[in-house]
Amino acid sequence: WLFGHAVAPDDLATRRRGGYMSQAFSLYSELTVRQNLELHARLFQVPIEQLGPRVEAMEERFGLQEVRDSLPDSLPLGMRQRLSLAVAVVHAPELLILDEPTSGVDPVARDAFWRLLITLSRRDKVTIFISTHFMNEAERCDRMSMMHAGKVLDSDTPAALVAKRGAATLEEAFIGYLVDAGGGTEEPQEAITPETPASVRHTGRPKSFSLQRLLSYLWREALELQRDPVRATLALGGSLILMFVIGYGINMDVENLRYAVLDRDQSTVSQSYALSLSGSRYFIEQPPITDYAEMDRRMRSGELSLAIEIPPDFGRNVLRGQNAQIGAWIDGAMPQRAETVKGYVGGVHQLWLAERAGSAAPTLANIQTRFRYNPDVRSLPAMVPAVIPLLLLMLPAMLTALAVVREKETGSIINLYVTPVTRTEFMLGKQLPYVALAMLNFLLMTLLAVTVFGVPITGSFLAMALGALVYSFCATGIGLLASSVTNSQIAAMFFAMIGTMIPAVQFSGLVNPVSSLQGSSRLIGEIYPATHMINISRGAFNKALGFADLYPSMFPMLLAVPLIIGTAIALLRKQDH
Repeated sequence: WLFGHAVAPDDLATRRRGGYMSQAFSLYSELTVRQNLELHARLFQVPIEQLGPRVEAMEERFGLQEVRDSLPDSLPLGMRQRLSLAVAVVHAPELLILDEPTSGVDPVARDAFWRLLITLSRRDKVTIFISTHFMNEAERCDRMSMMHAGKVLDSDTPAALVAKRGAATLEEAFIGYLVDAGGGTEEPQEAITPETPASVRHTGRPKSFSLQRLLSYLWREALELQRDPVRATLALGGSLILMFVIGYGINMDVENLRYAVLDRDQSTVSQSYALSLSGSRYFIEQPPITDYAEMDRRMRSGELSLAIEIPPDFGRNVLRGQNAQIGAWIDGAMPQRAETVKGYVGGVHQLWLAERAGSAAPTLANIQTRFRYNPDVRSLPAMVPAVIPLLLLMLPAMLTALAVVREKETGSIINLYVTPVTRTEFMLGKQLPYVALAMLNFLLMTLLAVTVFGVPITGSFLAMALGALVYSFCATGIGLLASSVTNSQIAAMFFAMIGTMIPAVQFSGLVNPVSSLQGSSRLIGEIYPATHMINISRGAFNKALGFADLYPSMFPMLLAVPLIIGTAIALLRKQDH
């Protein structure tokens, strides 16, 4: 209860009237002294025209002028405590709550700290609640409450408490109260919970949205990214390196197949058949095979991917119009590659038969196959447009996953608890810098696709860029969701990786079309954002599609954005338990 009513997580009005300083240092170590002060002044909505003078006044009052551009980690403990106190009162609160603020501080720094507190109380009329286990500090307070096992033993001025016990010192009086309360026994007296007055009503205002507070967290997150070279390198360089690895590594092209012929006929017809294979761009002829043992040995070693066996009397049977068979031995260690090789061999075989037949056997109808959008049926133009959405999902999600959980680990999440920032402002302020970073990644990967991989954009780049922007909100939202439900960076990274990589690779049409999936796999593929971004990317790169053709794929992503981000916000606690 504060100022006459219960404090709820959404009670922003009461939070603006109070200040809090934790026992552990909870400010942002990536920000300088001045930037920490400016950030909290913005979060408490100090008017812009007063912000600069207010920060300078805090620096002068708490002796921080000489270290204003230093990072907190480089400061002595006593000075860090002064900085924490300055941050707690930068918005001029009416009430200040301090949780053992001098723990671990040397006596000289502790005395200086208390002089600051006395000035705040006497001159600025700030009510200060302080918890301490030092009796010499308690003697400086106007009133004090002695507590044991959650129960208030007595409350009065320090002198009155000493007089009540007839003790010589405050510490002796405290020990007496503890003994009477059963201190040190196995079963301490049960604490009495006071009843809540029925006349008191909660007057906290409902949640509100402040663009200034959102932009303050955006500014703070952007500064942290600038000062973290590892994350900046991973964000910019990692995507380009992975694009090279995946773009060239996932290659479905079957070219330069090494083959050899076991010609047991040795006729002009068999030699003509062997020449038809050697003239194809898909095959590289190797020295001929002499027997089955050699064929088996060379295929086991991986020297050959294909062995052609031409049986005896092949030429004579062909010239007589009799049935003639050809043996094709294919390395089936990779089934998909083996099926492609089988198709190539069948195509070359049919072409050779057509050339042998000439015009002697005219047909009434021929099927002429033409491949649209990728005439050469090469993997690179198909894979590169799909790799861009994959990386645009994975890396921003993993980076954003660290945004919230890192504050949980370092303790700076307490700034969310004690400031009037709403969860929505906090999460969106965290997210927007990573959205901008994701869009920069998108531009770099698109440039790489066009210049290095040689995959031109034939459709609408603006439509693809708009889709990438919506998609970036989905990707970073998944990262925020991971960081909201986890408490360690390793767990958040694992959550983000599993939640992006597996659905994107297995169910989003990266290799196999979503239409070929069945059951729950099909459902995941239809609703997962990566599916629709892959369609947009391939449409813009390969199919020359414009905005009118691509915008239907944006609707599912637009629906996913508030759902993902809303879930992340709902799962983030405004108050720790």
